[in-house]
Amino acid sequence: MASSNNHGQGNGRGGNSSGNNHGNGGSHDPDHDHDNDSGHGHSDHDHDAPCYCRGTLILTERGEVRVEELAIGDTVVTLSGEAKPIKWVGKRRYAGQFIAGNRAVLPIMIRAGALEPAVPARDLWLSPRHAVFLDGVLVPAELLVNAQTVLQAEALDQVEYFHLEFEAHEVILADGAPAESYVECDNRQGFHNAHEFAALYPDDRRPSFAYYRPLLEPGMPKLAAIRARLFERATALGHPTTTDPGFHLIADGTIVAPQSRDDGRYTFRLDARVNEVLLASRCGVPADLNPLSSDGRYLGVCIKQLVLRDDRLRVEISHSHPLLVDGFHADEGAQRWTTGMGRVPEGFLGGFAGGFTIEVHCLAPLRRYFLQQPIVDMPEHFFFLSVSDQAAA
Repeated sequence: MASSNNHGQGNGRGGNSSGNNHGNGGSHDPDHDHDNDSGHGHSDHDHDAPCYCRGTLILTERGEVRVEELAIGDTVVTLSGEAKPIKWVGKRRYAGQFIAGNRAVLPIMIRAGALEPAVPARDLWLSPRHAVFLDGVLVPAELLVNAQTVLQAEALDQVEYFHLEFEAHEVILADGAPAESYVECDNRQGFHNAHEFAALYPDDRRPSFAYYRPLLEPGMPKLAAIRARLFERATALGHPTTTDPGFHLIADGTIVAPQSRDDGRYTFRLDARVNEVLLASRCGVPADLNPLSSDGRYLGVCIKQLVLRDDRLRVEISHSHPLLVDGFHADEGAQRWTTGMGRVPEGFLGGFAGGFTIEVHCLAPLRRYFLQQPIVDMPEHFFFLSVSDQAAA
């Protein structure tokens, strides 16, 4: 099974361990960060072969057919309404252990109705670079991820991909959504049966990158407009967000709400000695929550300073303190973000024999947080059978 829920358990969706790609150490607004490409930016996999997952229903002259059941010569209905024959079917499949954490390969789900009413008609699963046709342009699925109605699997047991090629690049209907056919982009060798094409069409001289319509890339204004529209639709479909980070402490397993909150200063009272204090909050990925951001980190609250005090002792901990590691991103010069679960170093707690007060001085939070962290499970029909399984069946 596949799950996209890793709230507060890692530094970034894109695998950035430090969480800081800015290099200048200065402060920044994560909702307008265009330099951190761990989420939606360019990468070395820009030409990975796009594909449909097993079980995707493709509209043909004889109705909707599962993509894995289609063959060369079958006719598929294109966006123009004209049915065209399949020239080649590309195939590739992976066991989960070989693609764990590989966001260039892990599939993306577009929820039913995420693009428009009843589009797609059911959850549509695609490889990250597979483009859907929106507003007259082609948009790779990975550029639409918003962790609400368009989500990427975090892990899976296995995945099998198929793609359909015609004489020219086409837009076809997959699970009721307009999506691209295969176009050669120096990536045919990404298919495990690429040798078949060479044997069938040794004299094929069609140009590469011959797209049906323009292909959007990160940073294009039209992409921001499309993503903004999908955010609005996600809210209408019952995926609300909030401006409240829900900041609280977890002290020795007990939730502690703030006694007061004033201009970013949260004051908490602990009535007895504790061995563990966690700075807990909702978290969000700026790239999933703001159409203009490419920051793929999981961010909780933005810390400027911690103050621990009682009647005899006062301990001030700057955001830049080197011991703020567990549950914290790298320091950014004027601030440090938690991952949604930041641990106060135990050494700072030892000086307090009884109850004490913790002040947490925070800078501006994210503009939006998820009210519920999404979980996505891959349907069973996506899983291919091994040879031994097929024999047993």
